[in-house]
Amino acid sequence: MDEFDYQIIIVGSGPAGVSTWLHLHRLNPELAARTLVLEKAQHPRPKLCGGGVTRAADAQLERLRVRIDVPDVAIHTVEFRYRGRRFCWRQGSTFRVVRRHEFDAALVQAARQRGMQLREQEAARHLSRLDGGWQLETGRTAYCCRVVVGADGANSVVRSQLGIGGELRMARLLEILTPVDPVTTPEFVSRTAVFEFDGVDDGLQGYVWDFPCRDNGAAALNRGIYDSRAYPRRPRADLRSLFQAALRARAAANPGQRWQGHPLRWFHPRAGFAQPHALLVGDAAGVDPFAGEGISFALQYGDVAASQLAAAFRAGDFTFARYPAGIMAHQLGRGLNLRRFLARLAYPGWPPVMFHILFRVMGRLWR
Repeated sequence: MDEFDYQIIIVGSGPAGVSTWLHLHRLNPELAARTLVLEKAQHPRPKLCGGGVTRAADAQLERLRVRIDVPDVAIHTVEFRYRGRRFCWRQGSTFRVVRRHEFDAALVQAARQRGMQLREQEAARHLSRLDGGWQLETGRTAYCCRVVVGADGANSVVRSQLGIGGELRMARLLEILTPVDPVTTPEFVSRTAVFEFDGVDDGLQGYVWDFPCRDNGAAALNRGIYDSRAYPRRPRADLRSLFQAALRARAAANPGQRWQGHPLRWFHPRAGFAQPHALLVGDAAGVDPFAGEGISFALQYGDVAASQLAAAFRAGDFTFARYPAGIMAHQLGRGLNLRRFLARLAYPGWPPVMFHILFRVMGRLWR
């Protein structure tokens, strides 16, 4: 087929999809101008997430010359807890906590100001192979493109349509936002993010978190529980019971609370990342198995994917056979492999001395 509506269609306008476009715009503005981004919702749209923006994420934004000016809370102390012991890592502005609907909307706005074409409330439904590309059907119409980029999250429609299977590697999360008094709440006073690993003794392959944040200007704690399922054949922990117990211990349990949950696909180096004329980025490809960190890795996926896309159009080679190696050679792959190692090391359940060592490693990751 000689004519395409667009050269590239990016499905999903979260950090991974928008970062891919922004990096592409930096490398090849003409190709970015012939790229369409599809979003099934409309910004600002709800997004469950702890909202931690690390220094690695800010480094990517700086490289893109993007400033995300949304309410945030700078974290100066990261506190790890396990079996009554505490280990604190103190460093000014270790990371910052945002509300994801605000962060994502600001990132989209920055990209639109540079010319990104975005169509909201238009979900991808079906992919059909064409000669040298794809036909992508949405609820409104059908587009023809040379390359499709799946940036549509853990339950990626693009990944499913491409038939990229493999071992199911899905983490589980529950989350709630609780209003607090910023004057008397210790986490707010000291700007501390808490990671509590007590649930590991009850089969949890993860932790409970408490992050201070601002919600519509008001002080709140973003609280949640993360179960990595790094050992998927082990019995599942009772996530709801463990989270309820953690909230009671914090005097934050309320019978009327409505928790929200979502899955997270975690990274494995042998997972599928591409097919001819198609790439996966962000949660669709896989993110941090140890802590569930998504934003920094999503932005880094955009860096790698854009380089691969620009090279493919220069060479006329759309196999993307080098994309997995590109991921592994980048700080993205090195960081995700380290997090995978930490998840496998931490979640069998170890005595406190092992967690003390892991906490030191994690503290250095946020430097």
